Amino acid sequence: MPELTLALIYHDVVARHERDTAGFPGPVAGVYKLEPDRFSAHLDALAASGIEIGLYGDGSRAMLTFDDGGASALWVAGELERHGWRGVFFVVTGRLGTPGFIDADGVRELRSRGHEVGSHSNTHPAYMARMEPDELADEWVTSRERLAEILGSPPRGAAVPGGSVSEHVVEQAVRAGYEQIYTSTPRARVRRVGASTVIGRYTIWAADPPQLAAAFARGARLPRARRLVAWELKSAAKRISPRVYEAARAARARR
Repeated sequence: MPELTLALIYHDVVARHERDTAGFPGPVAGVYKLEPDRFSAHLDALAASGIEIGLYGDGSRAMLTFDDGGASALWVAGELERHGWRGVFFVVTGRLGTPGFIDADGVRELRSRGHEVGSHSNTHPAYMARMEPDELADEWVTSRERLAEILGSPPRGAAVPGGSVSEHVVEQAVRAGYEQIYTSTPRARVRRVGASTVIGRYTIWAADPPQLAAAFARGARLPRARRLVAWELKSAAKRISPRVYEAARAARARR
């Protein structure tokens, strides 16, 4: 039977009027940032569903992952711990210690509290799939080396930023030594590339209700199918005209 992993993507958790203080600033990044009360409601809904949540390879059915390494990461970790859970935090290593992001001490604290820390690239390029192989290699290798320096051992996982995934993006991550490559492709079935595992994830938006997060984690087919269709349409728009796509995306975020 194919291996299934239900992984959710969250970003920063911050009050609406303080959105630019955690993670990447601006209205586009803001559509991914949940307010604290809403995030707590998401966790409560997940807990009420009875789904086992943990880290990849520990036998859990679902995972909670957090992209960017924004300043709310340690608070988020505490909320997970209230439920007895641990999450995976993917950090942009080039942003560590800069305004809005955790620093090296924060990375070490996450690890010491039982959470996993992985790479979200070194600079968070907007369109990784359009980069040259040597540029891709530099993003993955530089980030992995920086995390190994901070943590004393290299990270297991890496998450592709910006939803810009392709086979050569994945292959370069595999060559860099990552054991797990996480994408934002909303699929539960994992696949192998060489000795590494590629894991899809379901993005959670600020407006998503708690029940939707629980449905994704349960593996409910209809919500997952709807999210996949939306993702495929968005991916097609990005391929056809990135400029038009980004303009439309910014306009929607400002509403």
